[in-house]
Amino acid sequence: MFEIHSGDIVAAALAAAGACVLCSIPGEFLRRFPLWAVRTYGRGALLMPFLAMMVGTWLFRLGVAGQLDTDAGQALVVAAGFLTTLLLSALLRFYLKEYRKR
Repeated sequence: MFEIHSGDIVAAALAAAGACVLCSIPGEFLRRFPLWAVRTYGRGALLMPFLAMMVGTWLFRLGVAGQLDTDAGQALVVAAGFLTTLLLSALLRFYLKEYRKR
């Protein structure tokens, strides 16, 4: 039989809150952000989505295999956290400097 723990409830609430935040981002913001990122950060900004996709795929595979507690799994969690921090800082910088002007 399945048991529901308090960690499961917290994880579901965080996932729902994240989905609400993602759905509330205006489309114009998402259309203008990639061009701004390339202008601001250069061509290296084009590699970030591919790197994030690769780390996410590997992290998902380790999670399905139940090996997140290994050294490789912990390194991928740290890498995913780092990439998330970079993306969120770029989004915040774009919002504060460019998007609010219009």
